[in-house]
Amino acid sequence: MLQAAEPLEYNRDVRPVLADTCFKCPGPDSAARKAELRLDQREAAVESGAIAPGKSDESGIIARILSADPDELMPPPDSHKE
Repeated sequence: MLQAAEPLEYNRDVRPVLADTCFKCPGPDSAARKAELRLDQREAAVESGAIAPGKSDESGIIARILSADPDELMPPPDSHKE
């Protein structure tokens, strides 16, 4: 298993990736949000099970990123994001 040289930090390491690829739907804009999920707030993302710190195999977001099902895959195929 690979390990980071220093501990990951949500705001420095994770949030920028989510902002680029994921915030359109589960982000800060309540008008664009398609569910109650908030990935822009670490605590909310952890509480929802979307992110399980230190347990990527239990993180809902990882399951969605790796899914082969286009209905489950995030970001959705029509977003043209990876």
